[in-house]
Amino acid sequence: MSWGSTTAPRAVPSGLARRARPLAVGTASLAAGVLLWQLVVTLFDVPDYKLPSPGQVADRGWELGRDGVLTPHIQQTLAEVTQGVLLGSVIGVVLAALFVRVRLVERLLMPLIVVAQVTPKISIAPLIVLWLGLGVGSKIALVTLVSFYPVLVNTVMRLRSIPKGVDDLSRILKLGPVARAIKIDLPYSLPAIAAGLRLGTLAAVTAAVIGEFIGAQSGLGYLERQAQENDDIQLVIVSLLLLCLLALALYALVNLLERIIRTRFGEE
Repeated sequence: MSWGSTTAPRAVPSGLARRARPLAVGTASLAAGVLLWQLVVTLFDVPDYKLPSPGQVADRGWELGRDGVLTPHIQQTLAEVTQGVLLGSVIGVVLAALFVRVRLVERLLMPLIVVAQVTPKISIAPLIVLWLGLGVGSKIALVTLVSFYPVLVNTVMRLRSIPKGVDDLSRILKLGPVARAIKIDLPYSLPAIAAGLRLGTLAAVTAAVIGEFIGAQSGLGYLERQAQENDDIQLVIVSLLLLCLLALALYALVNLLERIIRTRFGEE
């Protein structure tokens, strides 16, 4: 009597394993990049003033962090980005609700918004700095300018996809504009708002750095600009790496928020 061969079922990765895999791949990629950096410096005998080794940069960063030099600059850039993104998100949601309800407002304002978005931000930054000064306000304004648009577009598309039955139900229940916005529009739009927030965060750090390059008194962009003027390449690289880590941390945080919202609303 012959028996057919049986194949053991393939193990399905757990949720934790699926989430850990991208992190492991990213960590390995970063480690490979640092190793390649070290190899280039060692094999080609690159002078320190052109490209210091990873160890030298790490030592300089540790020294600056221990002395408290980096902390105020990190706090300044983080404050600019977070406040600008939050303000931009609120503006984007409010404008989206207004555009959906009053089409005339959309036709009047959208061309101006598009022009502001397609204009290079590095050419707008000097004007904003001249208007609002060298303080945090000009950087928040620039971050707001780049972060509200993705929220606006995503929220408008989401609101216009609300099923007609929901509109009929709100009329039957005699919900006013404010009650409808709180009970229907806002909860339904949360996944789109989170997606727009994720896209806006990507541009927010760049916008803050542009503003700090143009004119600032503190911030990581300001620190990098000062280091460049003093030919301090180690400090330039330390500032650049901190900006990368800041952007990655904010992106991961917003991405986690979006995943939680999508899971809560059954879209994951």
